[in-house]
Amino acid sequence: MKQPPMTDAGHSAPLPPSPTAEDGAPLDQTGRIAASIRQIIRTKEHDSHHVIHACAMADACAVLWSRYLRFDPACPTWFDRDRFVVSSVRYRTLVDALVTLSGQAAIRMDDTPHPATTMGFGPSGQGLGAAIGMAMAEQHMAARFGRTLVNHRIWAVSCWSELSTGVALEAAVLAGQMGLDRITVLVGLSEHERTQAEAALPRYAASGWSVRKVAADQPEQIAAALASSMRTHRPCLIACLSPAPDPETAEPFVDDPGLWASAARRGATARRSWLRRLAKDRQRVDFERLISGERPALWRTDWRRSWQGAGRHRMSHPALPTTSYARRGLDILRELLPEVLCLRSRLGLASGATTGHGPAALPTRCDTQVHGMAALLNGIALHGGFLPCGAATFVAVDRMRPALRFAAMMKRQVIYFLTDGGLSPEEDGPAWLPVEQLASLRAMPNVAVFRPATRRETMECMELALERTDGPSLLTLCPFIPAADVAADTTLPNVNPLTNLCARGGYVVAESPIAPRQVTLIATGQEVATARMAQLLLCEQGIGAALVSLPCWELFAAQKISYREQVLGTAPRIGVEAASGFGWERWLGQEGTFIGIDGFGENVTAGTRQGRNVTIQPEHIVARALEVIRATGNGPAGNTGNRRHDDGVLPFSDTSSRSAALQN
Repeated sequence: MKQPPMTDAGHSAPLPPSPTAEDGAPLDQTGRIAASIRQIIRTKEHDSHHVIHACAMADACAVLWSRYLRFDPACPTWFDRDRFVVSSVRYRTLVDALVTLSGQAAIRMDDTPHPATTMGFGPSGQGLGAAIGMAMAEQHMAARFGRTLVNHRIWAVSCWSELSTGVALEAAVLAGQMGLDRITVLVGLSEHERTQAEAALPRYAASGWSVRKVAADQPEQIAAALASSMRTHRPCLIACLSPAPDPETAEPFVDDPGLWASAARRGATARRSWLRRLAKDRQRVDFERLISGERPALWRTDWRRSWQGAGRHRMSHPALPTTSYARRGLDILRELLPEVLCLRSRLGLASGATTGHGPAALPTRCDTQVHGMAALLNGIALHGGFLPCGAATFVAVDRMRPALRFAAMMKRQVIYFLTDGGLSPEEDGPAWLPVEQLASLRAMPNVAVFRPATRRETMECMELALERTDGPSLLTLCPFIPAADVAADTTLPNVNPLTNLCARGGYVVAESPIAPRQVTLIATGQEVATARMAQLLLCEQGIGAALVSLPCWELFAAQKISYREQVLGTAPRIGVEAASGFGWERWLGQEGTFIGIDGFGENVTAGTRQGRNVTIQPEHIVARALEVIRATGNGPAGNTGNRRHDDGVLPFSDTSSRSAALQN
């Protein structure tokens, strides 16, 4: 006999009732509801192709919304409502009709997430992946708080073009492995799509899904399949097979608000019952904090104190890779914030030992399904209650880009830890070298890219990513020990340890000890250590060189021009980064030059792991700096390093021709 669920305290709790067919509209009324849905679709949709597909799913959605979907039109955002996911644009008017007929037309339908549909319309396959992520979040929430507070399902409407995408197949494999039994996907298949679907449906069955076929115009079959999906212990896929209805077929318009009254009463009753259970639950405070997205009152203080305690154990290792610091940061996060839910790829950032508790304590491994993993992270963020984090290799971001871009469009908080496997080609070849990824990610709107250089920068960048809620944040990390320890908290005089140096995106790591500045070295990530060594060599030669770290371009670009001028100075600038120089002209100005990687491994020294590139060595930076100083007349004899431009604005121009001239 199945036992009632257990709460975290170990006490039995009565299972709240699940929606049944008797709670909804009778089956003989679903036909009238479907007719009204099709009438609205024909009125609002001008694309005949979309009309055919939307009308074909009218009966299935009528049965689902009137008999099984648990929602309250008066409060469409209550947490324990069922999630309804539609991301294909071919069903846009279908969703509009459902929202209008159910009494939620006051909310304008657009590309942003709608309370009734959970997410906006996006690229093919992203909706199914996000729905699976919501099911994962629901499973973890229920494991922590019990079924008395978390007892909802995820319903998704999809099409053949989504079902066959790589991201959907990857997410489906993950759903089968995790045993996500709270998700049901309705797939509309027209006659000409059935042959292709026959080859795809067995893939879902082999991935652990329960696959069932029904006639899309038979409410009895649809209702039986939906009821069966609620009893099975596997994710369910229901293929709705039917000739698409003729869009020109005349049907009487049914304007009867009473058709939706039973569904509204069912949702309102469920919400009131849930509120009563929530008011009596001993975990109410923690639960409400998680679903509101708030952090504990003193989390920042505890976060920094934990980092200070970790710093006492680094005496034997004064400098460590940023991946080690991020790994320690994740362990600290799971101790302080139980809402952190991590997914990682096969080669992603692996966590060390943790003292966290619960199912979300350890990262869930997604192996090579990185695109599906990214889609799941979007669904976790849309569901609420968790802070999704993903770990993968840097070059894998090309496969995750559609999901990452979708998260940026919806402005959802997702944190990525991307490991830069290095620019050493002896491992796997130049195809795995992350050369152009940094520039492309920095160009994506609503995405903040962090490239920390030191222990302190890693801690501060993670803190900024936790505070940033209007889009994804990416931390690019290096697994190699830097050439020198340039920790800002040990080299910067008079710096308050509580000050977040990375909050402005860039800062002066070490000012020139020789005034005035003759050259400014600007670097990110591991190259800050190399640039620091070059700065010391220049100072030994009597050259006034300053070192600037730019861990986050997006934050630095948002600062006032006066601050950027103060940091960058007006002396010639040299950018140093083990990546493409595309975009660096923004910070280097007319007299600057860039040292980096412009190809796939042709400049890389085989066998080296720390320098990794023959042009990114302290000696080469020094040589380039001397060339720049001579070419600009900025040496000791004619130094104008602190001159200001007449307009007071930093010059932004292409430096490719200037760099070529200096190299010649």
